[in-house]
Amino acid sequence: MSKLAWYISLAISLFGFFIVRYYFTLMPDEPLKNINPAFIPLVFLVPFLGMSLVISFIIGARYFAQGTGKQLITYVVILLIVLTFSTYLEYTQVQADLQAFGGGTMTEGSVIFNFPLWNSYTNGWFVNEMTFFTLHTLAFGAGFFKRHKIAAAQQEGGE
Repeated sequence: MSKLAWYISLAISLFGFFIVRYYFTLMPDEPLKNINPAFIPLVFLVPFLGMSLVISFIIGARYFAQGTGKQLITYVVILLIVLTFSTYLEYTQVQADLQAFGGGTMTEGSVIFNFPLWNSYTNGWFVNEMTFFTLHTLAFGAGFFKRHKIAAAQQEGGE
């Protein structure tokens, strides 16, 4: 499998995440509609996301099949950096949105009072670039557990 397919699937799914976050998440001053505006884009995004996660897993297994300890340490450092930044950015985004909404789903007078946690106003909390990078970093790292099968297949002359 070509890395080009990985890059294309990453680009398409990241583009989908950006579209949902920036174009299909309602602002506090926008009226609520009958259906979550992100529903249709998410229907098309899920297959591309699944494909890019599977390919990330396969690329990760190939990466770790080479078997150097330095690669594992490099991955762990990158994972910690991604998780740290993702957690911080997600927290600041949610806090800023909660202030703009006037409180959370349990705060009376809030724009999102009595709404489920994932709603038209909070799509950006769940579908954003921080979630995208965290999911793909974890999928890449999960390839570590498949590295032995990949290494054995490479020794036998297969891909």
